[in-house]
Amino acid sequence: MNKELNIYNSDLLKNREEEVTMNYIIRLANENDLSGLCDIRNNKDLFTNYLKQLAKREIYLAIAEQDSLIFGFGVLKLKGTLLPKLSDLNVKEDYRGNGIGSDLIRYRENIAKSLGYSEIFVSVDPIENPKMIKLISKHGYKPISDPYFKKAIFYNDDGTTYNKTYKRIDLKKLLN
Repeated sequence: MNKELNIYNSDLLKNREEEVTMNYIIRLANENDLSGLCDIRNNKDLFTNYLKQLAKREIYLAIAEQDSLIFGFGVLKLKGTLLPKLSDLNVKEDYRGNGIGSDLIRYRENIAKSLGYSEIFVSVDPIENPKMIKLISKHGYKPISDPYFKKAIFYNDDGTTYNKTYKRIDLKKLLN
């Protein structure tokens, strides 16, 4: 699945006086994208690991870019529990509200469909990320669990890590 999906988004950029149409593509990441990904989240180890997993087809790492500027990414996990699973959606703040997150969701859903999956999952923190709950729900994901606690390693902007306990809720969507 190395083909690019050209997505032309006619939504207008928000927070601008003039009307600007946003045209961008969504495609799978490659090793040349490491620097651009680190501009979104300063974590070279994370993205290096993602690229290794991508090479083994354990994940798919999709990016949104315009004129070689990467401003969003999302992961489709194929290892672990509740598979396939949408993970780690991130769009630079200045580009949010333009449909990029939705396009990254659809792109990863299409990969899952092409791999023969009939359903797809996502886990979200309902307390710290209510916007993601709203976005995922808009795309037809329905809760399949009560909120539960989970411990994980989180990354600061400077790449350092810390442990955190947080709430999660699992959601599922049937792929047509």
